[in-house]
Amino acid sequence: MKNRVYIRQNCLVCCLVLVMDKKREKRILQILNILTPILCGVFIALLNVDFVGSLTDEAYSKLLSPAPFTFAIWGPIFIFQALFYFYQARDILKPPEEQIEMPYVHEVSVFFFLSWASTTAWYALWSLGYIWPAIGAMFAYLITSLGAYLRLGINKRDRPLKEHLFVTVAWSMLSAWVTVAAIVNTTTGLVSIGFDSGPLGESGWTVLVLLMTLIIYISVLVTRNDFIFTGVGLWAIIGIIGERLSPASTPAPDVTAVAILGALILAVLMLIWLIYLHKKESIQIIQKLRNWR
Repeated sequence: MKNRVYIRQNCLVCCLVLVMDKKREKRILQILNILTPILCGVFIALLNVDFVGSLTDEAYSKLLSPAPFTFAIWGPIFIFQALFYFYQARDILKPPEEQIEMPYVHEVSVFFFLSWASTTAWYALWSLGYIWPAIGAMFAYLITSLGAYLRLGINKRDRPLKEHLFVTVAWSMLSAWVTVAAIVNTTTGLVSIGFDSGPLGESGWTVLVLLMTLIIYISVLVTRNDFIFTGVGLWAIIGIIGERLSPASTPAPDVTAVAILGALILAVLMLIWLIYLHKKESIQIIQKLRNWR
């Protein structure tokens, strides 16, 4: 009997320790998440360099470059990242007994501030003209963004509506955009070292990259039901079409045709998949909105 009581007491102590460790871990992650964007912003300000990303693209022109309007996507990305930033920190000043359960803070874990550190490194290196080190930083940005995306299990587990809006949307948009940004940055790097496109030519390689990009976004759509991720991919392809149709751009009819066809395929597939999931009542956000109403 005494042994049973002793075991129960030990189990209770272990549970309390785990809870305290989780709370301590959450508080540390919240503080790091709050401080990192501020520190990165200060670093960029102190760096005091003009961003010459557009000049680099002109120096190493390529058929995969998107039109300038495409980069307006950073507006919504920063808005939803800001929503996540404040949402995950809303109990930071409350005493331990009043803290809110936020499993997504543990899921995102270190990847929020690592993603900020990566993009800051990319900004600095790209601005200074270090193309390949900057590409390395961009892939670090991609890995950290996808790390958070995968750990969150977006559309793989049930969540409250607020978490969909304030957490998962931010990481879907960011991961989708950094995916295409890493691809475009890599093509810039290849052009900078005089990559020989061989018998395929620049147009042929660009078409292959476009097809690969299309496969990535379609795969995420059908495996994750992630229309936000796929929608960002569609926007990026539309940006490439816009650049190719610009009078100032190098003519590339095959690239333009494939990009237009890819955009149509992606848009139609998104519509078909939406109808399919709607009939199955498998779209979590729609179900949450119905319940909310």
